[in-house]
Amino acid sequence: MHKIFIKHLVAVFLLVIQFSCSTDAAPVIEGETPIDASCSTEDVLDNFVDEIGNDIYIYNDGSLYVNSNGNCEFQFQYFDPDFESQSYTTNATGTFLLSDSDLIPVKNNFFEDFEKQRFIDLFVDDVNDTDLYWTSFTLQSPQAKTVSEYVALSKCILEETCDFLDNRIAIVEDPTNSANKVLEFYSVAPTADMVVSKCSLSSVLGYFKKGDDLWFEANYYIKEGMPFTLVDFENSYFEGSPGPRVVIRDNKLEFENKFGAKLRFESNSAAAIAIGEWFTVKLHLKFSNTEEGILELWQDGVQIVSASGINLPTSNAIQNVLEVGISATSSNTVLLIDNLRISDTAF
Repeated sequence: MHKIFIKHLVAVFLLVIQFSCSTDAAPVIEGETPIDASCSTEDVLDNFVDEIGNDIYIYNDGSLYVNSNGNCEFQFQYFDPDFESQSYTTNATGTFLLSDSDLIPVKNNFFEDFEKQRFIDLFVDDVNDTDLYWTSFTLQSPQAKTVSEYVALSKCILEETCDFLDNRIAIVEDPTNSANKVLEFYSVAPTADMVVSKCSLSSVLGYFKKGDDLWFEANYYIKEGMPFTLVDFENSYFEGSPGPRVVIRDNKLEFENKFGAKLRFESNSAAAIAIGEWFTVKLHLKFSNTEEGILELWQDGVQIVSASGINLPTSNAIQNVLEVGISATSSNTVLLIDNLRISDTAF
């Protein structure tokens, strides 16, 4: 069945990585209103000054311009203005992701305990499957550095025509409970010509828009090294796959926006992350491209962040990607995950 459905998995995976290898420094965050407005204000979606003083204009057609020295200069196409109508349809039964001629239901609510026999058993292999959630994985490493290399690797692993190289993902025994299964991410350090290594699991079945609530929880266990990111909430339709994420900085959890000014939402009360111990991360996001956004973060049941602020790149953004695992590391890292839950209502 995986071979039959592989074309869908490859299609949605290419959707995720289309912009993910572009710079994530694209300025896409609201700020003070610029005084000089030499760029036209007609048909503007967002206009703001970024963290280094660039006067940014994003238009409804998806183009992004910088107002510089009285000149309005085109920078890049930030998004396809028809991305939503080309990718989704909604009817009386719900909202669906379009993939070739199939309608794949979006899933804003899911629980994963990783109690499967094989890693490849985690992946959606039928458009009507309600019990599976994951659609792709990334193994960017010294032996698969480029997009084409790691896309080809993931495809042949799912087709069972090849095996993992250096980075790998596997269902393993819980080191603290032999009766429990967990998912293990193993990543080697990047080489000098790489920025980071990646070993992560993703789903493109989310559908969260401005004003929507997202709740997430998972158990984590770091066996070796220290990953930089634990979970990302991305928009694969926009340049740079922007969105908020939970990172570990100085051994402590915090929120960071992977776009614009890269706003950080830190905690003075967060406990240091320990190696060789399970810990639980829970969070709540209310998405907004204004200060009305909500960011809440708990560590082992203790709230460490409660903030309002921007967590959505633009008012029309759709956060469709959940990525977990080692989405960035600079050293040999081994991470375990279990009991993952995502929901659009509080739990």
